[in-house]
Amino acid sequence: MTRSWRPAERRSAAEPAFFAAEVLERMQVPVALFDHAGRLGYANTAFSTSTLTESLLDRRRQVAHPDLERLRVDALRDPGHSHTLGMASEELGQQSWIEVFPLSTAPGWTAVVGRSAPTARPVEAALPSPRLLLHELRAPLFALDEGLEGLAEFGGAGRMGEVVGRLSRAAARLRGVLQGVSDLVQVERLGSADSRAELVDLREVLADVADTYSLLAAASGHELALAVPPFAAEVRGDRELLGRAVGNLVDNAIRHTPPGTITAAVAVRGSLVVVEVADSGQGIPREQSQRIFEPFVRLGAAESAGAGSGLGLAVVRAIAVAHGAGVTVDRGPEGGALFRLAFLSRGSDRRARVSP
Repeated sequence: MTRSWRPAERRSAAEPAFFAAEVLERMQVPVALFDHAGRLGYANTAFSTSTLTESLLDRRRQVAHPDLERLRVDALRDPGHSHTLGMASEELGQQSWIEVFPLSTAPGWTAVVGRSAPTARPVEAALPSPRLLLHELRAPLFALDEGLEGLAEFGGAGRMGEVVGRLSRAAARLRGVLQGVSDLVQVERLGSADSRAELVDLREVLADVADTYSLLAAASGHELALAVPPFAAEVRGDRELLGRAVGNLVDNAIRHTPPGTITAAVAVRGSLVVVEVADSGQGIPREQSQRIFEPFVRLGAAESAGAGSGLGLAVVRAIAVAHGAGVTVDRGPEGGALFRLAFLSRGSDRRARVSP
């Protein structure tokens, strides 16, 4: 594994305006940016086509909602805390709110992001919670793993070895499904106005992911490289889930691309903090660029072999949406897949220079 500081620094020095507009436009959540006077500077399609425009702004595109204006001023005065306002929005759902925070790279500017929590569904009283089900399923799965490991030691390379191999792959897929469902349950918990998000430096998240996956990458013939800036790249969110999202992207690249270099990078581009995971494989067909984020979708050889849980990228998208972020896949500079997680930069500017 290699770690680099300069590549991300060069990327962050590039003109960010066009990149930011493109990524913000592709976000699935409503996003609007306001200048120091409360005038609308930018709104993506999800915001401008929603009822939020009529309920929050006047005809001059100025903040007209008194509670929003109060939150906007409070966010500028106290950037270290969350500022939210409950909303009744048909697009966002019954349990919805907007979050207001200052942009760290544009003094006086604020961002408004529409958020929603999953609406509680009535269930029968006798049905156990998803967390309890997951807990109960893990015990027999681990016992199955131990039994298969024991059989593998005595099975040899004959018919028994083939059977053990198939069972091992099935157990691995089941384990991945359970982990994916567990992550989705955790995302639902995060999708609440009462959730407390911490300030997370994405450089540390990438370092943790690299430590976790470097041996697996090396064993499969991949080189895992990091590209991070010499200053903090902070967002507010759940550190564990953010690590899971980046880890799923790296794991996906390791399992579905031929040996080569996998790069995990984080950079600050204007008002965005961006995480990119790029590989040197065949890439993702443009017509499949949205479908791959759906649950239990696998493409090409992975689909025919039934490899993976089919939930990894669906979890990535759910985590991104829960953090008001966007997730996209494009063709990378080396011809492989380039997955991108883009977060709005928030809070005070904490880019204190550090030594590599």
